[in-house]
Amino acid sequence: MKRLTVAVFVTLLALLMAGPSSAYVYQDNFETPWSPSNYAPGWDNEGYRWGDAPIATMQQTTTHYGSGNYGVKVTADSTPGGWEWWAVVYNTNIIHSAMAKQYDPYIKVMYYDDLGANKGGQLYAVPDWVVPDDWTDTQFGSRWNRSDNYYFVPGGSPTDGPWQSTGVARTEGWHELKMQLSSSDGYIHFFLDGVDVGHNNRNDLQNLDTGMLSVMFLPSTIGDKPFVIYDNFEAGSTSTVPLPGTVVLLGSGLAGLAFWRKRRAIFKG
Repeated sequence: MKRLTVAVFVTLLALLMAGPSSAYVYQDNFETPWSPSNYAPGWDNEGYRWGDAPIATMQQTTTHYGSGNYGVKVTADSTPGGWEWWAVVYNTNIIHSAMAKQYDPYIKVMYYDDLGANKGGQLYAVPDWVVPDDWTDTQFGSRWNRSDNYYFVPGGSPTDGPWQSTGVARTEGWHELKMQLSSSDGYIHFFLDGVDVGHNNRNDLQNLDTGMLSVMFLPSTIGDKPFVIYDNFEAGSTSTVPLPGTVVLLGSGLAGLAFWRKRRAIFKG
């Protein structure tokens, strides 16, 4: 994270005004223009802990809407390493402490599946685990190399299992992707258009850390700048979150807001 942005303080003010019994909600419908920047306010390119990251950019778009309404096109713009098959943007404004397991945190987004060949789009998170250098990448959506169903990555160590099929066939159009970490059973549940289609295989994750939007692609297609269209991103909790003075403002006063996020362990293709 590079800096606190205005949106963080707006969110904090909303929590303070809402009172101690409020659930936390952060929303971005991408309706506010951000050109000439390559990133919507509160978003940035995701890094990679073992080298140069691919570069994803964000553009406002009316595709699949017509005039007057906007979504966001996440484009794989370049791959400095020359080998990558992914590009990701992450949200910088989500209040980390409000996404702890005890608050039943969730992230969700609308995703337009155009059934395009050699690309796919996923909602993505890297929850914290009790092991510092962990492998908790959690992905949910479509894959560039599978045209049959929607899939999710169960998270946990690399030996915990590959992609798992939801059993739901891909169809062209808008779909809601949602993942929620349950305080009751400890698992991340995956919801496709409101239907629970499976859960991860580790119940000792500590939070639902970071909301990310990704585009996967066949590496040889990077010259075509593959893209995926999203809209109506949301992160929050369904359980009540205490006032920021008791949860968010920790230590030096802003530790619950500005935290150094761990970079992704590995992107499972």
